[in-house]
Amino acid sequence: MEPLTHLVYLVGPPAVGKLTVAREVERRTGAVVVDNHLVNDPVFVPAGVGRGRGIEGTDALRLRVLDIVMEAAELAPPEVSHVFTHWLPDTPQNAALVERLRYLAGRRGAHFLPVWLEADREVLLRRVVGADRAARAKLRDAEVLRPLLEVPTLPPPPDAVVVDTTDLLPADVAGRIVGRLPTDATPEGVRR
Repeated sequence: MEPLTHLVYLVGPPAVGKLTVAREVERRTGAVVVDNHLVNDPVFVPAGVGRGRGIEGTDALRLRVLDIVMEAAELAPPEVSHVFTHWLPDTPQNAALVERLRYLAGRRGAHFLPVWLEADREVLLRRVVGADRAARAKLRDAEVLRPLLEVPTLPPPPDAVVVDTTDLLPADVAGRIVGRLPTDATPEGVRR
């Protein structure tokens, strides 16, 4: 019997815990983590983002990197599952991105699980300055995050799991996510 694969899509604002939760889902399921900084950092690092320079003018480059990352994910062996992460402001392009990932999962014969992570605004502002965020070109300035939190997030699709991470440990959030993944060839799941 072939393994069941999945594509978990974690969406939420900066500092909500996307990468931490993704790594815990990876630990529990063996899925490959494709976090937003895998796409952003090849552009942000050489452009000096976070070193006195903002992200203006990087959208087209990041979309090109995303295209390559998604092509590579489609080429992965059939038994490989994925966890993608993003922050998605409410735009038609981001709504299309959700559907693009849903389509990618379908082409791979994987179960698609969209997960919208949220947290209290003040908690996000405290978390964003954490030293652990320095390992990537992550936002680490609460004053920069403050106006970003005013930007409306793309509403979750009807099949999304919504989890408030304010008072939960990453392991608890990951447990809720993994608990929603099908474990056999049920109507909700697809067996490869």
